[in-house]
Amino acid sequence: MRNTIVFIGIIGFIICLLLMYATDLGERGLRKYDADFKLLDMRFHYTTADVSEAFEKLGEGGRKAYQNYWILDFVFIVCFLLVMLTITDKIAVSGWAIYILIALAIARAGFDIVENSLFLYLSKIYPAHNDSLATICSWTTTCKFISLYVWILGVVVMSLFPIIRRNFIQ
Repeated sequence: MRNTIVFIGIIGFIICLLLMYATDLGERGLRKYDADFKLLDMRFHYTTADVSEAFEKLGEGGRKAYQNYWILDFVFIVCFLLVMLTITDKIAVSGWAIYILIALAIARAGFDIVENSLFLYLSKIYPAHNDSLATICSWTTTCKFISLYVWILGVVVMSLFPIIRRNFIQ
């Protein structure tokens, strides 16, 4: 059962990435509505004006396409979480480290879910604005990336730990 979940996570992760970056379901399709479009959720931080400008430039059809992108992104979040947990399970060398890495992976997924939910809401109420929610959304995106970067750092450290232990700690 565990291998099946890992397999589904990895295959789902790859399929989602392909759909999001190589088909019209993702950024490529959104650029049909705005040639200079850049995904808001792939920026480390952005302003409320960036959110409004993106929604304005995309127009009604582009906002609908972006909403469909976020639905696909929810599937990606689950698959990416499974991949992160699989990597964590394979490289963690101590009990406390595995719990920290698991918490970081879950936090990244949680922030991504909140981010997508806020984006969906903000895009549906547009042209009305909720600058407070847009600000929260931006900070949620930033927290998502911080969680991811700290998780990656932890993975690198845990991957190097056996080498360090063997060569420097005896």
